Amino acid sequence: MRILQRAVLIASCLLVACRPSPQAASPSTAQPTPSATAAPVAAATPSAPVVDQADWTLPGWITPQTTLAQLQARYGAGNVRKETLTGPEGMTYDAYVLFADDPTRRLELDLFNDSGVDRIAGIRIVDTGTRWHDANGLHTGMTLEDLVAKNGKPISFSGLDWDYGGTIQDWHGGTLAPTDPLTTYPTIILTRRTGLGESVALPAGDGLFRSDDPKWPNVGKDLVVGQVLMSWPDEND
Repeated sequence: MRILQRAVLIASCLLVACRPSPQAASPSTAQPTPSATAAPVAAATPSAPVVDQADWTLPGWITPQTTLAQLQARYGAGNVRKETLTGPEGMTYDAYVLFADDPTRRLELDLFNDSGVDRIAGIRIVDTGTRWHDANGLHTGMTLEDLVAKNGKPISFSGLDWDYGGTIQDWHGGTLAPTDPLTTYPTIILTRRTGLGESVALPAGDGLFRSDDPKWPNVGKDLVVGQVLMSWPDEND
């Protein structure tokens, strides 16, 4: 990833957090809300689209060099569109959005502009009930308790209720901890589970909290994966 790519990641959605060190990940974004602005997309290549598939593992065939035409050819021109989305602190950024109206298949591919050409900077899963997941089966809607069981060790995360809250910061050497800096690895952002009353207190603020903290005995069930973010490693590091 060139310096330009890295700068755009930080400025638009902080997806550099998708490449955590073996013991920590930088804070990443709160769940974005699509704006009303949708840019027109180019015509699809003349190929029969495949709008369903057996394998929903990410990143799969998608790379920073994957083009809009290739996405349209695979998924159908009407199923891929370019949108301007809103991130934390009012930032906006462009993304290719797959299956925008179907939460079971919706996927955001964040973009940066490379000398006038759109390139994919990162992948963002934000919908509960989606079919997309990473190679470890991590997906939105999983509870923190599920993550701890899969990891085999406690998990530390930043407090909620601020723009970069809920980001998992430390896997404490568990099975989900990244071991190779050149491997595409997700950043996980936690949020309150659906239906949990606002009166239920959860760890909040710019601090670090552990899944096994006795002060928060229900946190494993009350926090769920709200976002899975992925980016590609910088081969020049």
